[in-house]
Amino acid sequence: MVSLMAMANEHEMMTETHLWRAVVARAIEDWLSKSLRPKHEAERYLFTNSRDLSLVCHSAEIDVLDLRTQLNKVRGRILRDILPVAQ
Repeated sequence: MVSLMAMANEHEMMTETHLWRAVVARAIEDWLSKSLRPKHEAERYLFTNSRDLSLVCHSAEIDVLDLRTQLNKVRGRILRDILPVAQ
């Protein structure tokens, strides 16, 4: 009985983690979108220090600094792709 309860609790925790990861994924999708308003809101959310983002990342079991490091790499690639067009 105890092991069934532990398994149910573990499943519930995994489900919650997946939910919060989906929240982070949606913010990233918005950031990469072509629509300016969602893009700017998502950028502000992802790159501004806030308690909310810290809590979401903690719940998603994502290190916020690692996330930003990876997003900055993507940001750098996007800028390199855009810069030759501007020249």
